[in-house]
Amino acid sequence: MKKKFISLALAVMVLLSISGCAMSTPASVGSIGGVDIPAGIYLLAQYNAYNTAAGVADLATGETANDVKAVLKAQCTGTIGDEEVTTDGADYVSRLTLRSLQYYAAVEKKFDELGGTLEDAATSEAAQTADSLWESNGDLYTANGISKSSLETYLLNSQKAQACLELIYGENGTEPVSTQDYSDYIADNCYYLETVQLPLFDQSTYAYATEDQKQQVSEIADECRDYLAAATSESALYLAAMQYVPEAFTAIGSSTDSSQALYYAASGLYTPDDLASYDDGTGNNTLINAVEQAGFGQWTTVDLGLSYVVVRAIDPLEYGTVDEYVSNYNLLDAMKSSELQNQLYAEGASMENGLSASAMKTYSASKIKKTV
Repeated sequence: MKKKFISLALAVMVLLSISGCAMSTPASVGSIGGVDIPAGIYLLAQYNAYNTAAGVADLATGETANDVKAVLKAQCTGTIGDEEVTTDGADYVSRLTLRSLQYYAAVEKKFDELGGTLEDAATSEAAQTADSLWESNGDLYTANGISKSSLETYLLNSQKAQACLELIYGENGTEPVSTQDYSDYIADNCYYLETVQLPLFDQSTYAYATEDQKQQVSEIADECRDYLAAATSESALYLAAMQYVPEAFTAIGSSTDSSQALYYAASGLYTPDDLASYDDGTGNNTLINAVEQAGFGQWTTVDLGLSYVVVRAIDPLEYGTVDEYVSNYNLLDAMKSSELQNQLYAEGASMENGLSASAMKTYSASKIKKTV
């Protein structure tokens, strides 16, 4: 599982890599809760906010995200925090920018309060990522008034946020998650799934299965399900993959050998984040609905669009211990990262706002350029 705090920072970097704006002094735009906000951090936050606003802006025909003036004047409707907001683009950008800076400040303050220090691996990762980003997009960052050190500072802030998770909820943290907490979380929120994937998409030709081919794979999936339901061998999952996955490939006009077919069999613990990709957009989870309807321990088949999956859910605590799951899966992140993020956003919003209006005006969103 990728760490949310790191991925949030990288998302900002990627968005920034497509454009730029030439800016100069001042070096700081003020402070939040006594935490200094460097200009480079402000520019990162503002540009990311602009890209978000451009994605929800009600633009006229012919206008695009590259039309900065149009985006800042357009009506934008979206979610900022837990609030549904409809306002003009300039205000939308301003609100998102402030929220991002409040979070940045809250992380810095929390990290210091906890007496945190970053391990060498964390600082090295931030530096290496900054090097990579700078090598790819240094000219654009420079055009945006963003230095390489600003990139690294932002990435270090993300590492600090991740460190706070361990400092608060880790084994030696201020509010450690107990073994019972982990056990309850696994029992109430996670599923242990065994699966065999049968393809409906030929990656070598980028072709989807025809209706006839799909029907053939559906029948193969049913045979695989019945085989697994009757099997008693501990290796049945992998034997099923070796037999039925090649048959499915043949049905869609492709091929694979039995050794490669093993990659289409899997078993493991699924957290809510892992299962989110199977949500159908209406509040239902295609995969979980199917296994719950079938009943725990019972094999069933599910059409996932790009494949049929033969799957069953089993009680995770019957197939592993809490300590094993904590060791092998990033359960602390799954359990507490969203909670901590929300806490940090709230703490940042409550901090004294010492941002300078004149400094921020220097870096007005109206000066953003989408091409260099």
